[in-house]
Amino acid sequence: MFYNKKQLLCSNNHSLEMKKKLIKSCIWSVALYGSETWTLGKNEERIINAFETWCWRRMLKIKWTARIMNNEIFQRAKEERLLLKILKNRRHSWIGQTIRHNEFVVNILEGAIFGKRPWEDLDYNTYSKSPETQELTVIQQ
Repeated sequence: MFYNKKQLLCSNNHSLEMKKKLIKSCIWSVALYGSETWTLGKNEERIINAFETWCWRRMLKIKWTARIMNNEIFQRAKEERLLLKILKNRRHSWIGQTIRHNEFVVNILEGAIFGKRPWEDLDYNTYSKSPETQELTVIQQ
């Protein structure tokens, strides 16, 4: 997505604020699509932070060979690390929505399912499973 908008995001015709808004609305929305369900480990967090820094470097036209520290990149862009925070906020709102609208998930998360399981009461010596229908039937003794 960045490569498609590279000319727009790296040009000198637009202000820094406009470029930042374009990155946040166009690039990050595509990059974070479905992020509510991602499993994040340390490696994934590092990759996301690297992607965010890469976007700001490209926007500011700073090559990686310039040996400028990441903190300096964020100071020049007048930004702080936001991408990981946005991802975590999306996850929290998604979990909240899931819990509010799905009573079964709430029961599982809270461990609120009581009673015996149906198969605990079965005596397998008196029941047989029909191969055609896969239903349990009582064996006549």
